[in-house]
Amino acid sequence: MQRIFVDFNTMMSEPVDIVKLGVEGVNELPPLYDGERVLLTDGEMEVEGTLIFLPERSYWMARPDDTTWRDLPLPPDTIVEAHKP
Repeated sequence: MQRIFVDFNTMMSEPVDIVKLGVEGVNELPPLYDGERVLLTDGEMEVEGTLIFLPERSYWMARPDDTTWRDLPLPPDTIVEAHKP
């Protein structure tokens, strides 16, 4: 399953609850297939999704599978201990 880095904030724009991949008309993504299952991640969380291609815009989107959301563990160098007086 391909892992694709995304901005989950794109789920707030129309169509809502769909992750937008890349930029309209720009193909900087690996080879993708309509209906393909992929792993969407932003480095902090991930979800499985199904790809959707809009040929009229040459644009990819993905519909997340809400049952597969999971938080990723933080890298050790980002964990800060509370300072004790």
